[in-house]
Amino acid sequence: MRKLNEENGNVQIILMAVVAAIVLAISIVIVYSILGGIDYTSIDAALPGTPCANASDALQTNLNTFYSVSPIYLVVLAAVGIISAIMMVMVTRGKKK
Repeated sequence: MRKLNEENGNVQIILMAVVAAIVLAISIVIVYSILGGIDYTSIDAALPGTPCANASDALQTNLNTFYSVSPIYLVVLAAVGIISAIMMVMVTRGKKK
């Protein structure tokens, strides 16, 4: 594994957090636009058995749970960036003495 210098490491952790936030936001838009475009009545009419709307409601409940918990990932990324910046400051301060 290659070692990063301080400036390069800071930029990469910030870039990773920004990319993760963008991917999360885009995925929310895509998933809910797809779920909103499904016609459950025609699917239920063509297929006997468990209604499609029940399965869709369960899927939407799981997605709501995922998207309400997933911002924790961004908080953890921010914490890692802050802790690494503090560690770098402590290391550089120790070298100057």
